[in-house]
Amino acid sequence: MKSKIEPLTLELISPTLEIHVSKALAKLGLSLQQSEKLAESIVRLSDFYIQNPERETPWSERWAQVAYLVYFHPLNLARNILAIQRGHAVGFFDGLEHVLDFGAGLGSASQGLQAKTNLSRFNLIEPSQVCWNLLENQWRYVQDYQKNEVSHDPGKTLSVFSYALTELASLPDWIFENEALMILEPATSEDGRRLLQVRQALIASGFYIWAPCTHQRDCPLLSQSKTDWCHDRAHMTAPEWFVSIEKHLPFRNNTITTSYLLARKKRPKEILSQVRLVGDHLNEKGKSRQMICRGPEREFLSWLHRHGPPPIYPRGELIDMPSVTVRGRELRVDNSN
Repeated sequence: MKSKIEPLTLELISPTLEIHVSKALAKLGLSLQQSEKLAESIVRLSDFYIQNPERETPWSERWAQVAYLVYFHPLNLARNILAIQRGHAVGFFDGLEHVLDFGAGLGSASQGLQAKTNLSRFNLIEPSQVCWNLLENQWRYVQDYQKNEVSHDPGKTLSVFSYALTELASLPDWIFENEALMILEPATSEDGRRLLQVRQALIASGFYIWAPCTHQRDCPLLSQSKTDWCHDRAHMTAPEWFVSIEKHLPFRNNTITTSYLLARKKRPKEILSQVRLVGDHLNEKGKSRQMICRGPEREFLSWLHRHGPPPIYPRGELIDMPSVTVRGRELRVDNSN
């Protein structure tokens, strides 16, 4: 097994996306170089989300459009690409053709899927006409999308909820007719634990979880803890204008985090030889630990420092299960060789 796996690093804003964002801003009377003004809009929308967690984005407000274009849309696109790449690693998208993107906003989920998968048909379900105006005026690929739902083959359809679940009391009935489901939520304790409850409901309804879970049994982060939640992380590279904006913000995004579920009615291949790292590398006195996902118990791989430097594994990766000695919830790895 490799002693070090490089953390997943994503390009936050591609040159093509930067061009589209710049043109969209120009129509709103701004440019990417006005970092302080752009930051003011971002802080205002961030405060709105904090104070109104269940309300829809105020798309009709100019400041909300600005904030979403230059900040929230690129971050959401990167978060979707993170989940999509995790899905690729386990063959999640194989055989799927059609996407129903619920609460699509500016289409970050569909844009990521279009760029990173072979999915060919997209229906964006979005009630805001402002969103559609922004989509139709700014994004070159919108002609590949259909507005709202059309006829589809449920057996080849992926339902997508990208940061839209918080606006719903429950999942709509129609998703249970379709083959696959992709859900992304903020990487917070409240949203992440709610997603773990959704996971239970999906399994009870006949779905199999493909990622991040490596099993279909109870999640110990929910059943054995009152505070834990599952989330993933990737590093990112960003253009200078984005870095300049963040200098005026009271928060930073040095890494991208998200909580996600990928589920299908089709059973995934068994990956009994692999585990997912669902915790960060923790250095403790005399040893290092890292939480893993492989079953209904909270378990940690551990490495004694006296046996040499421990391996460095990023959160979210799948690794081959090493040979271990069981010490309660610790699975002690011999890294002396």
